[in-house]
Amino acid sequence: MRPWWDGADNGSGSVLGIVLVSLAAMGLVLVAMVGNLLICRGRAQTAADAAALSAATALYEGRDSPCVRAASVAAANKGTLTTCTVEEEDVLVDVGVDTSVLIVPRVVQSSRAGPVDCG
Repeated sequence: MRPWWDGADNGSGSVLGIVLVSLAAMGLVLVAMVGNLLICRGRAQTAADAAALSAATALYEGRDSPCVRAASVAAANKGTLTTCTVEEEDVLVDVGVDTSVLIVPRVVQSSRAGPVDCG
């Protein structure tokens, strides 16, 4: 066996290069996953806000069912209405959006809409 200072570490640079490239690839995958989650979270919040507002408007105007309207608006915003609750004049909705991340398949955001008290 030769001592390390006598060239016994030939090829270690290749292994180090492979490790560095692998770490960089894993970092890029992590950044892409976090980016997808943030985009889907924003979409879910937008869909939830729009669904709650349209449901509250339908409730105020006395037209069709507010939750049916909320489901329609959530679907138009590429979301899925998971819950819809009417409390007096307020409407509370939860909307989910599917992600491309395997460990977090869906993000869900909530929103509430209704008339503002004047007093």
